[in-house]
Amino acid sequence: MPIELSMEDLLAKFKDGQEPRDYQRPTMEEVLESLKNNHDVAVQLPTGSGKSFIYIPLALATASKGYRVCILAPTNLIVDQITNEFLPYFQITEEPLIVKGIENYQCLFTKQRADYAICTPDMRSAVCEKDYCSCDVLEINKKLEERGIIVTNFHKFLSTPVKNKFDLIIIDDSHGFESAKDGKFITTLNYRHIDAMYNKHEKSKDLLSQVAGDFMDIFDDTFESVPPGKLDRRVGNDDIDKIAKIQNVAELKEEMASLDMYDRDVCYDMINFIEACKKSTLNTFYVIKEFYNQEERLQSSLISRNSEEYQNMIIRKTFGDARVVFVSATMGDVERHVRYCTNRDYELVQLDVVPKIRPEKIENWFNGLKIFQISDFPEKEGLELAVIRTAEIIPKLSGKILLLFKNYRDQKRAQEILESSITTPITFIDDSYNTESVQKLVKGAGIIMATASSRLWEGIDIKDLGYVFIFHLPFIKPPVYIAKKLQFPYIQRKMLIRLQQGIGRLIRKENDTGICVVYAHNLNKYKNLATFSDDYRKRIEVVEFKDIESSILKEVKKWQ
Repeated sequence: MPIELSMEDLLAKFKDGQEPRDYQRPTMEEVLESLKNNHDVAVQLPTGSGKSFIYIPLALATASKGYRVCILAPTNLIVDQITNEFLPYFQITEEPLIVKGIENYQCLFTKQRADYAICTPDMRSAVCEKDYCSCDVLEINKKLEERGIIVTNFHKFLSTPVKNKFDLIIIDDSHGFESAKDGKFITTLNYRHIDAMYNKHEKSKDLLSQVAGDFMDIFDDTFESVPPGKLDRRVGNDDIDKIAKIQNVAELKEEMASLDMYDRDVCYDMINFIEACKKSTLNTFYVIKEFYNQEERLQSSLISRNSEEYQNMIIRKTFGDARVVFVSATMGDVERHVRYCTNRDYELVQLDVVPKIRPEKIENWFNGLKIFQISDFPEKEGLELAVIRTAEIIPKLSGKILLLFKNYRDQKRAQEILESSITTPITFIDDSYNTESVQKLVKGAGIIMATASSRLWEGIDIKDLGYVFIFHLPFIKPPVYIAKKLQFPYIQRKMLIRLQQGIGRLIRKENDTGICVVYAHNLNKYKNLATFSDDYRKRIEVVEFKDIESSILKEVKKWQ
C-alpha cells in the first residue's frame, strides 16, 4: 500500500527551532517519493550524518496518518539512544512504544528476569494467561498489537510475531540485520557448555544430568565421525534419530524454571535441538570442529538450522506487505543485502537507493580520514611483526586506539606481545561480552582490542577514537550451510562490510579526524570493487612497512 506524505508533514514533526540540515532535505524528499510509489528504500549516508533525523520524522508523520510503524535498531543501546537522545527533538502526537527482549522484564512465575526458556507461547497460554497473570511480558506484547508506532530491537522483532501487521518498517543500521536473521533460525550447541552443565549436575543424578548425559554420548559419536583433516560434516540420520529418541525431554521442560539462568539457557538450546531432530525434515544438522584445534572436542559445536522454505515463510510473514526503509552506511551490495533481509523478490517490488546524487557536504565528510595500506606486509609471519611495530608507535600517539583482529586466536597472540611491551592498560573484548558491557568498557578505555565479529561493530560509538589498526582483512569462516560455490562471495561481502564498519568507527561526526592502518597486502584485491566505499578508496595511501611510523606521525602533525 502506498504511503502518501508531504515534506510539510515531516517538517511539522520538528520542534520549534529544530529543522533538518540542508543536505538531509533532498534525501527526505526522495524517500517520500519512493513510498508514494509503493517502493522500498535504501538510505545510504555516512555514520554521524544524521540518518536518524531523516527516518524519525518520517516514522512520526506516518503514524500520525493512522499507519502502523515499526523502527528497528540492532541493540537495546541504540533503542535507548533513539528514545532518549533523538525523539526529544520532535513533536510527538502518539508516544512510541519501546519494546525490548523479554529478558528485560521480570517473570512473576520464576521471580527472576524472564527468558525464552520459560516464557514460551505454550507457558503463557497454559499458565500465565489462564491465571490472569499481569506480567510485563504479556502487557508489552498486548500493547505491541495495539500501538501505532513501535521502537524495538532486531531480536525482539524476529522473535515475536504480530497479528496486526505494520505498514512501514524502518531498519536502522540494517547491515546488522542479516546476522540477527541468521541467528533466528539457528541453534548452536557448544560441547563445553553441555559438558559444564552435565558436570554440575552429575552427582545429583537428576533429570537434567540424565538427558545431558545421553545427549553427550551421541555428541561424542558425531564428533568422532568427522574424518581426520575435515572440519565439518552433516550429522548422519542415525545420530539424528538417536537424539530424537532421548527420553524425559518433556519432563525436563517442566523443571527448567528451577535451574539457574546459565543452566536454563543451555538446557533450552539442548531441548530445542532435540525437538528439531524430531522434525528432521524441516531442519539440517551439522557438527563443526575448532579450526585451530581439531581434536579438542570441548571447542566443537552442533548446529541445527531451519530449512530455507521455513525461513522464507516466516520472514515474508513477519514483514508482510509493509514498505521497508533500510538505513545504513555500509550495506555493501545493496540489492543482495535487502533481499537477504526480507526474502523479497525485488523484481516484483521495486527498490530505490537514495540519495541519488550525494550532497557536497557528504562528499567531504571523510576529509579528516587517512588510511595507510601496508604494501609489503607478509601474510603468514606478519602478525607478530605488525604487533611489535604497533607497540612501538602507540606511546607516541594521544587519543583512543582500537586494534582489530580477524579472529580470537590472533587477538590473544597479540595481547601477549602488547602487554609485555607497553604499560598502558588494554581493554580486551570478545564475543562473550554483551553490548551494554562493551559500551561501558570502551567509555573508559585507552587501548581496545577486539575481533571483527565482536559486538563492538554493532554501531557502538567510541568517543575520541583517533586510531584504528586492522591486522589482516576480517574474513570469517563460511557457514557450513552455504553451498561451496557461494561461500567465497558470501565471506567476501561480509568481510568488506566489517572492514568498512571498522574504518567507519573513526569518523562519527563532521570534522572528525582519524588514522586507520590496514596490515594486509591483499587489500588491493578488494579496494577497487564497487562495494568498497569510494570515500575510503580516495583516502588510501600505500606505504611500506618500514615507513608506517613516520607516515602516521607526519599525518598527526597536520592536525595540530
